Amino acid sequence: MDPVLTEEQRSIADVARRFAAERIAPGYQDRDRTGLLDRALVREMGSLGLIASELPDAVGGHGLDSVTSGLITEAIAYADINVAYCQILASLNGKVIAEHADPDLAREWIERLVTGDALVALGLTEPRGGSDAANLALSARRVGDTYVLRGEKSSISMADQADAIVLFARTGSAEDGARGVTAFLVQMVTPGITAKRYDDLGSRAIGRSSVFFDDVEVPAAWRRKARASSRSCRASTSRAP
Repeated sequence: MDPVLTEEQRSIADVARRFAAERIAPGYQDRDRTGLLDRALVREMGSLGLIASELPDAVGGHGLDSVTSGLITEAIAYADINVAYCQILASLNGKVIAEHADPDLAREWIERLVTGDALVALGLTEPRGGSDAANLALSARRVGDTYVLRGEKSSISMADQADAIVLFARTGSAEDGARGVTAFLVQMVTPGITAKRYDDLGSRAIGRSSVFFDDVEVPAAWRRKARASSRSCRASTSRAP
């Protein structure tokens, strides 16, 4: 027994280990052959609270701590690292959505993430600059109440199975660096999106793909919600009559 962990953390970790041993490990080879995640299995994990448990309850998450989430991910990955991408990507993308999306949009997608009803990919890496977030080329051009996306992402895990993608695109000039990059939540069924999967060894179930955006239209409301910095707030206050 680990004296550092709470009783609740140990209990949840035990549930995750049993689920991994009994439900995930036996299907490893089948998932590798088919190259697909079993969505029913993902929903079963969600029903047990085993997906992104640290996401805040204010937007539909479970509100547990990050240590508990890490224990779950470790247990699932021990059985199949492919399936553990459900935890890894849900935690990563869920945090971005929870903190930066419109609250109603955040609640809708966080609830779907933690129940296993939705998978969300991370769209950062590009052919030219890798995962350098300040050196992105995929563009997002404002047209009325929409943004038009054009460009390519590469080596995107789970792209051809995901329901949506947290996509980082350039809204400013190249000289702006990271300051000219904005995140969007984009549904993968949106017209103009195509994905071409790589033939990987060892990670066929999760898969990696190049994803192409050919004048893809996204509502402006699905862009990262702007937040005034504390400096801007102070400046506005000082100028107020």
